[in-house]
Amino acid sequence: MNYFLTPIIAIVIAIIGLVLFKKLKVLDKPGNDLKNTRKPVPTIQGIFVYIGFFAIIAILFPQYLHNNLFLWLLCGSLPIVIVELLEELNYIGITKRKIHPRIRLLAHILGGILAVYVGQISNQEFIIGSHVYHIPQYLFAGIFVVRSILCINAINRFDGIYSQASWVSSIGFLTIFLLIKYVVFGYYTEFTPENMQILTLTQNFAFILFCISLVSTVIEYKPLGLVRDVGIMFYGFALAYLSVIGGAKIGTLVVALSLVIFDAIRVWLWRIFVMKKNPLKGDYTHLHHRLLWLQWNRREIRAFVRIWSLMMMVLMLLQGTDRFNKVAIFAMMAFIFFGINFYLFVIKKFPCWLPIKK
Repeated sequence: MNYFLTPIIAIVIAIIGLVLFKKLKVLDKPGNDLKNTRKPVPTIQGIFVYIGFFAIIAILFPQYLHNNLFLWLLCGSLPIVIVELLEELNYIGITKRKIHPRIRLLAHILGGILAVYVGQISNQEFIIGSHVYHIPQYLFAGIFVVRSILCINAINRFDGIYSQASWVSSIGFLTIFLLIKYVVFGYYTEFTPENMQILTLTQNFAFILFCISLVSTVIEYKPLGLVRDVGIMFYGFALAYLSVIGGAKIGTLVVALSLVIFDAIRVWLWRIFVMKKNPLKGDYTHLHHRLLWLQWNRREIRAFVRIWSLMMMVLMLLQGTDRFNKVAIFAMMAFIFFGINFYLFVIKKFPCWLPIKK
């Protein structure tokens, strides 16, 4: 892995995207709800997230261009990227045809199925204690579709404050990279040539996407430009992808991103059982909306999310291969998160949303 050239290429492509779309006037439409009053900035920079990833692969790792696992990510993410691009073009007024939510859902389902079958992912195993269960490919395809949709929406719906979704994505990719480099390669010594190749590929992909998502975090902070759903949903799909191939330990990633995942679970349950609505229909009931209502400012919310995610990542990596400790930490974090939310918004009956129309 070239730890110098990878971030350099990511930065260069991001700058090209900002300059190009500014000249072409592909700009966002700032509003007055959760967005600061400001001048329009280049938008849909997620296109260059997608292009940047494959450009880095082509330049630094051309041997991966014909790898099934690379094609898995390419084919699986392409329908999602195309549909979200069309949706964003409609949002900023370049096209007039709005994408129906069902079409977006179908693109996500198609992406997951293509990923599994093009990547020829089979012989997946599920381990409980000392028991190993083999999962047929057709069943695994269904599981991966659900898993990718949940991951995509959890990351995407956490993007109510600039750079927040890009940041948690970067933490997810960094977690996978460090997990393989220092836990998998650090605690295990015997690998088949095939497993070594897959683990190395996963590690390299994770580092590339970490660099790209970190650049996105910087770009969106002020913001200088917006990644939008095109890039954020690609990050979510890629996280679901990397957490599967090579036997990456999903538990470590789940805890590192626990704030996002717990929030998504809470919001979906709240929408289904309390609000009686489609859980995938957006509103202002996420964690950052509640913190804004409690008079937290955007800087404080960003700091809270970043400190939490970094602490969880470091804490889980320090556990090495100890599954019991990881499960205990996950359970404790879940108890704290849901307990605080229950106390504030059920017992104390604080409002569960910002008084803003979507």
